[in-house]
Amino acid sequence: MRAKYLASLLLILVINGCAPIWEDESGWDPEQRVELYTRLGLEYMAQNRLASALEAMNDALAVAPDDSTANHAMALLKMRLGETSDAKTHFDQALVSDPGNVGARNDYGSYLCEQGKWTGGAKQFETARDDPFNTEPYVSQYGLGVCLIGAGEFRAAQEQFRAALVAKPKSTPVLYQSAQASFKLEEYFSARAFLERMFGAGGVTADSLLLAVRTERKLGADDLAKEYAARLRSAYPGSEQVEQLNVLMSGGDNG
Repeated sequence: MRAKYLASLLLILVINGCAPIWEDESGWDPEQRVELYTRLGLEYMAQNRLASALEAMNDALAVAPDDSTANHAMALLKMRLGETSDAKTHFDQALVSDPGNVGARNDYGSYLCEQGKWTGGAKQFETARDDPFNTEPYVSQYGLGVCLIGAGEFRAAQEQFRAALVAKPKSTPVLYQSAQASFKLEEYFSARAFLERMFGAGGVTADSLLLAVRTERKLGADDLAKEYAARLRSAYPGSEQVEQLNVLMSGGDNG
């Protein structure tokens, strides 16, 4: 009942703006106010209304500065705003307040890996993956695999993706990254197989088509490479991937 009421109030607030209309209501406790402000801030983020999101997140943290969920949400907002130092501060607080906040730990891992801090990022993903209360460990396995690719540990990354595919065999992001790892390991038939599975699941992207061109060229299947190149040019004209393709096909890129 409380969840439905909060959802209804959240909708009203998003429509009318972030006005603290419950201050005249009796019975609102700090936990409810923090939850509502945080959810409101996340909704504004989804709408790309970042100034409103920041106001709502600040209101949440004014009520409960140590709240794990509110700090996690603020960290995500700070990343969107490019304020990476502040993002780290809020990630740290989110995990100090609740070490079992798996979502925050996964996002912190992504943040660290994006900063090139591979060891720290991998550690966050490993901790999240091994948490016995993590109901979606494949998310952590996937994130860890992406981080390991960035670190150049392609075999270890491949192992994480394979584990994630046990739970989500049709996940197109995992299939794509699996193909990436196989390509880096020069296992081109494996890369082709993952890409074909990805395409069969409806996951066609500019990056996957470019990787398919590279893979088929490595396998000597020039006609198939040309087919993928034509699909890339047709579906994503003017894209960065098409520019890379033109360099590749002109012989300026041996990859």
